[in-house]
Amino acid sequence: MNITKATAADINDIAHIHVDGWRSSYGGIIDQDYIDSKTIEDRSALWTDIFEKDETTTLLARDENGTAAGFVSFGKIRTAPPGMSPIRPLYTAEIYAIYILQDYWRKGLGKQLMKAASDSLQGDKHQSVCLWVLEKNKNANAFYKAIGGERCGKIDVEFGPTKAREVCYGWRKLKTIDEA
Repeated sequence: MNITKATAADINDIAHIHVDGWRSSYGGIIDQDYIDSKTIEDRSALWTDIFEKDETTTLLARDENGTAAGFVSFGKIRTAPPGMSPIRPLYTAEIYAIYILQDYWRKGLGKQLMKAASDSLQGDKHQSVCLWVLEKNKNANAFYKAIGGERCGKIDVEFGPTKAREVCYGWRKLKTIDEA
């Protein structure tokens, strides 16, 4: 896989992966009509706004044929685990999104994307990172545990008519991801 920093020219590929990721990951967890309401057009508008604000780093993975296969998006922490001190935060960075097309699941791409994000964050002087994931997304939870994530919080969220719980995984040392 070739992993590079995404640009505005990659928005449609990212939006496609994002929509596909929702459909392949959240069926049976979130209301299906809500999932189906997510379109490439509305995700493209979201990603256009993200790129215009320029506060997020997004890395895009392409296979040997140049086909976009997955992405990871990250930056400064936005949603800290409950109880975290703002003065001495345990985590300074956050993975906002990581999605991989289902055809590329269980082939090591998730680890590659997480390691690339870790390397980039370390280059920006971050030493720790956290992310939020739906508690019922068993595959994702198992993956984050396998690469050294420690569960460190939970919040209740709403996705349309669905009330769900998100759990936070944290890596107090980014190098933990690199060693997984």
